[in-house]
Amino acid sequence: MSNRFRSKTPFFVTTLAISSSLIFTFPVQAELPPVAQVIYVNPVNGLNTAEDGTSANPYKTITSALSRAKPGTVIQLSPGNYSNESFPIILKPGVTLRGDESSKGERVLISGGGDHISRIFAKQNITILADQDTTIVGVTVTNTNERGTGVWVESTNPTIIHNTFTRNFREGVFVTGEGNPQVKNNRFVQNIANGISVTKSSQGEIRNNLFQNNGFGLAIGDTSTPSVIENQIVQNKDGIVITESATPVVRKNVIQNNTRDGIVLTRDAAPDLGTNDNPGGNIIGNNGRYNLQNATKNNTISAVGNNFDVSRIVGSVEVGKIQTPTPNSSQSDNLSVSDPNIALLRQWELTPVSCASGRQIITIMMSGKRYCVTPQPDLTASSYEYNQATGVLKALANSPSPASRQQPGGL
Repeated sequence: MSNRFRSKTPFFVTTLAISSSLIFTFPVQAELPPVAQVIYVNPVNGLNTAEDGTSANPYKTITSALSRAKPGTVIQLSPGNYSNESFPIILKPGVTLRGDESSKGERVLISGGGDHISRIFAKQNITILADQDTTIVGVTVTNTNERGTGVWVESTNPTIIHNTFTRNFREGVFVTGEGNPQVKNNRFVQNIANGISVTKSSQGEIRNNLFQNNGFGLAIGDTSTPSVIENQIVQNKDGIVITESATPVVRKNVIQNNTRDGIVLTRDAAPDLGTNDNPGGNIIGNNGRYNLQNATKNNTISAVGNNFDVSRIVGSVEVGKIQTPTPNSSQSDNLSVSDPNIALLRQWELTPVSCASGRQIITIMMSGKRYCVTPQPDLTASSYEYNQATGVLKALANSPSPASRQQPGGL
């Protein structure tokens, strides 16, 4: 064949039968999708002398697998305890460390820590150092060493999803520098200091995580600006502590049953907890001391559109519509029993009426909407807020003769 017609690109041959005696042959360009390299690790049956790292011949340690990893590599971990590693485990850019995401790493435990010299915070003891474009998914991380941190994020953008961080001496995840991680669908449970710490000028998104039984659920400081969205922040010492000049955006979280305070603000903290144009949507209730404590120097904090007991707020806070409902603030004139809130009012032997009826009424804020009922002897104030999580109907601050009443069968 002449070089003129010799292809330098590999090709497959496809045949098309036109008749039993005539066959045409066409070259077809190969377009195979890229396949990620997968390196397998098994702490029980693996060997660090394995040459291929296949599922049949896995490595014994993550450290050995990382020696062969390149960007795009997935390191697949079998169930077991990964404690015989060279700590800290230093991930390479673009590498995925994957255990069992369906159980949030329940049987894939990485336990231990080693010294790391941070450019910002000097000597630290950490389990895993995240890098640019790395992913950590489906593992449990524990570091019981003094000042031990689970995952350290310093000016990188890792994705940290479907993991469990527990019994870390300090925090599960520490974000610093210009860190910009995605931290989603994780469990932060029983960490001695904090579930997660965000410092310096870090950003990132912290979404749909559980923070339970930690010192602080989240500690956010310096000039950091993370988004904290749709998390369950319960039964910690304090739910969220925001300090220095941090300005996080806090939306649609449940912040309840923390032994001291739900949200604490100090120094020059100026979080966005909700505005008239973009309501907070947080449920903040039944915390031991305050639902929101604004201990900043001079900042008035906007916390519009949240569901909380305003009598347990300290400091200058603008709560907007939730505190002083107006005739047009999420008013509900739908009196159908298909509305669960209308059904609940009737269960309490209250009579719902249209808020525009012009008659004497009592207003009740429920699920971000304003409902109206006819006066009833047990309701001695003019406006109330119902906390869906605790089942408490609480008089709002602008109402005369504030009173509180626990409803039977509260949600």
